[in-house]
Amino acid sequence: MRKENQVGFYLELISNVFQAIDARGKLRHRVVAFTSATAQEGVSDVVQLIARELAAQTQKRVLRVEASALQNLFLADPKHIARHCEETEIENLLILSTEAPAFAGPRGQRRASDWESNPEYRIACLDALRWNFDYVLIACAPPAISSDAITLSRLVDGVSVVVKAGQTRRGQIQRCQQTIESAGGNFLGFILNQRQYPVPDWLYRRL
Repeated sequence: MRKENQVGFYLELISNVFQAIDARGKLRHRVVAFTSATAQEGVSDVVQLIARELAAQTQKRVLRVEASALQNLFLADPKHIARHCEETEIENLLILSTEAPAFAGPRGQRRASDWESNPEYRIACLDALRWNFDYVLIACAPPAISSDAITLSRLVDGVSVVVKAGQTRRGQIQRCQQTIESAGGNFLGFILNQRQYPVPDWLYRRL
């Protein structure tokens, strides 16, 4: 995808998805998860690009998250979650990855078991992220590889599926959508990644 087309596409996505307003005048989609039907479809790259543009265009606090990093959360003080996130070169954009410092509990205990076994704890974690950030974008592995997208589908405002042009089969895409919806998630749509815009022969000869 050409750079100018890419920027325009993400600006349109931000306008249609993240700036959507409900009947009460509140933002509908503040926390969105992204996944794909198969591996290597560029979910992390897409999330990174959207997060960068979202922070730059809205001037709001944006957090980009790797879903697996959520298992490290510890809610002793939700107000301090932002301290454990990494800053980026983009103002207002922070990231939470598996390489970031873990959220330690009493005596350094990790809370992965709480995240995996306690639904109320997962809800509390997402609420804490909402409290600290205006927008949260979560990159998830495909449902066939990890349960993160399915686990989060009911907790986030919506789920988008990244589709790599020329790679994913229609049946795989449809099954991924059905999996999200069957889990109770709000399916927001597909994002076509790495679409090519070849120059027509007649135009190429004029260049």
